[in-house]
Amino acid sequence: MSHKNLYLRIIGFLIKKGSRVKAEKIVNDSFFIVSKRTGLSFSKISSLLSEKLGSFVEVKKVRIRRGSHTVPFSVSSKRRAYLIVKWLMQAVFEDKRKIPLSQKLSFEIEQTVSRSPSKSVKLKNLNLSQALSNRSNVHFRW
Repeated sequence: MSHKNLYLRIIGFLIKKGSRVKAEKIVNDSFFIVSKRTGLSFSKISSLLSEKLGSFVEVKKVRIRRGSHTVPFSVSSKRRAYLIVKWLMQAVFEDKRKIPLSQKLSFEIEQTVSRSPSKSVKLKNLNLSQALSNRSNVHFRW
């Protein structure tokens, strides 16, 4: 996945809440803060984000006859990019501190890039553990 693609997807996720200029300012400020604190370039930060949050499986509910089963599915590269941004922004929006959104986003990106545990990595690991526990339901995919 290209670094520009991840950047544009984060901006697209934030545009739903306001204008494009505000979204670009939030994302640029947060990447600048993370770059300043960690000493990493934009491309290195985005590649670490895609490495740490990229998942190859996803769990979906499938209805078969009268019951529903959770079934692991493989994920395409476009869907993987969406899931990275979704988990990142879900962790940011769950943060209830009274600080600007750019600082919340920079904090979450910094936590994800570094070795310390972050909420977005926990969301990814929850998805992975559900996929592993429900792998006996793979035959319901077809």
